[in-house]
Amino acid sequence: MNQQSHTSQTLDRGLQILEILASAPADMTISEIATTLDVHRTIANRLVTTLLNRHFLSRSLVGRYRLGTRLVCLAATIGGELRTIARPILMALNEETSETVHLVVLTGTDVLFIDAFESPRALRVASRVGRLLPAHATSVGKALLASLSDEELKALYPATRLEKTAPGTITNRSDLFKQVELVRRQGYSTSFEESEAGVGSVGVAIVDRNGAARAALSIAAPSSRLTPELPRLIAAAAQSARQIGEQL
Repeated sequence: MNQQSHTSQTLDRGLQILEILASAPADMTISEIATTLDVHRTIANRLVTTLLNRHFLSRSLVGRYRLGTRLVCLAATIGGELRTIARPILMALNEETSETVHLVVLTGTDVLFIDAFESPRALRVASRVGRLLPAHATSVGKALLASLSDEELKALYPATRLEKTAPGTITNRSDLFKQVELVRRQGYSTSFEESEAGVGSVGVAIVDRNGAARAALSIAAPSSRLTPELPRLIAAAAQSARQIGEQL
């Protein structure tokens, strides 16, 4: 029997909308969502309205849609002990650096952003809590991929080409594996315009007392501001990751 006969097309389309908006660089209109989903505008409108009523989406004053607060609440339930331990340390890191700080976990070839403290500066990287991004396009993702064995990496990435999400995204598997090896040697990862134009970050894996990489944290900032502060931010991120890991 066809496996698709056991699935709900409506639910699948609703979940696709969440994924589309999670990876979109900006808020989207109903027409844009319908085009991306390849459905009639009426169908897209009905799906979006349902998600909006359940607070999985929110609507701007100009009629564009983004992920809603309900997803943030769901994301907050992931990694309960991890988040409880990490929160005060992430807050202190945010206050020390005045930059946006994220906590993420690896899920397949993606990273899920489960907590954040935003920079107080006017020009800043916004919180990505609740979003899924390709691991190869983020500093935190590469930091977590570096904790895997070569065999696990090859199993995760059987194809040689990788999805491009921004100007600097790594799009070749061999280049990714070289980056991962570099991260293993230096103990941290960087990303410059790999997930989003104009954004840079430093990522460090959070390793528990048993030596397992449980999560990763990042400090993200506009690329122009990150570069001159890189050594200081790397040291701060590494220290915070150690502090969290020592309690896990």
